[in-house]
Amino acid sequence: MYLILYCIIHISIAVQTLRQVQDQNALCLDGTRASYYFEQGYGDGADKYLIFYEGGGWIQGFDEAEMLQQAYDRSNTNMGSSKFSAATTQMDGLFNRNQNVNPYFYNWNTIFVNYCDGTGHQGYRAQPLQIKDKLIYIRGELIFKSIFQEHLTKLTKASKILVSGCSAGGLAVFSWIQYIKNHLPSNVLVLAAPDSGIFLDLQPYDGAQAASDRRQKQYHKLANQEVDPLNEQCVKSYPNEKWKCHFAQYLIEFINVPIFFMQSLYDTACIPNILHIYNAWDYTLKRCDYKERSCIEAMRKQIINLINDRKLVDPKTGAFGVSCLEHCFTQKSIFYTPNWAIPNGSQWTIANSLGQWVQNLELNNMHVDNVYWPDNNGCSNI
Repeated sequence: MYLILYCIIHISIAVQTLRQVQDQNALCLDGTRASYYFEQGYGDGADKYLIFYEGGGWIQGFDEAEMLQQAYDRSNTNMGSSKFSAATTQMDGLFNRNQNVNPYFYNWNTIFVNYCDGTGHQGYRAQPLQIKDKLIYIRGELIFKSIFQEHLTKLTKASKILVSGCSAGGLAVFSWIQYIKNHLPSNVLVLAAPDSGIFLDLQPYDGAQAASDRRQKQYHKLANQEVDPLNEQCVKSYPNEKWKCHFAQYLIEFINVPIFFMQSLYDTACIPNILHIYNAWDYTLKRCDYKERSCIEAMRKQIINLINDRKLVDPKTGAFGVSCLEHCFTQKSIFYTPNWAIPNGSQWTIANSLGQWVQNLELNNMHVDNVYWPDNNGCSNI
């Protein structure tokens, strides 16, 4: 009886353990060795892997001085250094080890890639930048390649590998997924599940410069002078606009891997940062006027079109696109809570939608709200 109780408790509170990357040159912004969290799978999850890229924005700016200042500032935080990382950590949502809560993924091997490079888990500069009193390193590509190489022998024997990540980590899924697929045997099922990784190249509501001018073009300039973006076919197709290969909407054409989109149709990072509309801070649209709301609805339509267009190209595409305001689902309890479902009141939570898709790609696992905010009232914050 005691042994049974111990096993139940242990499985529920299992923790991920911090590991340093093996390559001594794979460094965070501040020069500390990059790291990741790992947890061993067991049972029928022993040959299945979840690779997850941590999110946290990008180094950005309208000019070099602003970018370098951001890189310097970021190097003093856990987004630019490994010295703040705890030896162990517990995570909820997709990483929950309780079978009753997370029945599809509770016992998988997990590789959680800590984000400390500032340029979207990619990019490389051989020499550090001298900024004020510090040397700043740009080594995002080398960090993940070191982690991937360390686990490659076991990954080649995996039955399934699900590659996910939220926000900047979600965009990293679009960037890395084809590389991962190309470096594994064809019998390994590789799947992409980006969480909140769609940042559309749109003109802001206020007429200011588009996000591409402040973000993708600028961190491309900082991080990709010595290496191209990771998707080779995308780079070949945009030889004079390689920065486009940091946008999901341009990358997706060159990804030959089934994708499951997890995306709010009213993404709370995109509304202020892409559209420059700042009235949705309370996770509602109650304070937005008609013109602002129209702009937000236009973005919603483009997100839906992107997902539907992918479905036409690849019938194995799945999606959870909800008409509620949020950004990132997979590390929170909303991943499995019933009020986050499409349609409201159904069984199709984020966890069930993703889990059923991973189990059977041939089923129609498209769960995209056909209502506007706030009509999915389970998560509308009204």
